[in-house]
Amino acid sequence: MDMKPVIPQCRVPKAVPVGKSAVLHCQENEGYPSAVYRWYRNSEALPDDSKSTLKFQNSSFTFNPKTGTLTFTAVNKGDMGRYYCIASNDAGSAKCEEQELEVYDLNIGGIIGGILVVLVVLALITGGVCCAYRKGYCTSSSSRSSGQSYKTPAKPEGVNYMRTNDEVGFYIIFM
Repeated sequence: MDMKPVIPQCRVPKAVPVGKSAVLHCQENEGYPSAVYRWYRNSEALPDDSKSTLKFQNSSFTFNPKTGTLTFTAVNKGDMGRYYCIASNDAGSAKCEEQELEVYDLNIGGIIGGILVVLVVLALITGGVCCAYRKGYCTSSSSRSSGQSYKTPAKPEGVNYMRTNDEVGFYIIFM
């Protein structure tokens, strides 16, 4: 007994950068015999191959009507639109809800410019800290005025410091 397809599940990416690949899926498993699929963009049926029709020559997609997969090898601005799929067999057809596919440009110049600005700022900060250290601005004011810097005295050899019982419990002493 033939059974009409139910509403297919459609998966359309929300946004894809220009030049990147994209895959749109349409699937329905309850109809009998198995459904064949057709994708539509802005209410216009898409051919199985974009190169087979003059109207879609600027696109780069292939479509498999048996699996319901629409594959773009490299999207362009013209591929933007509202997509939906219809699953059909001898008993009838069903349509999924339209979904918007946005195609956007990557602003490579802006990204590179932003990275360069960050690198320049980091270089300036590093240079400023190095200069301040060399000129003595990073030492205490008392050592700058006397011209001497204070160094902690070295621990004399052979001297053992005594610790209270509480301290011994918290420290492991290696000698």
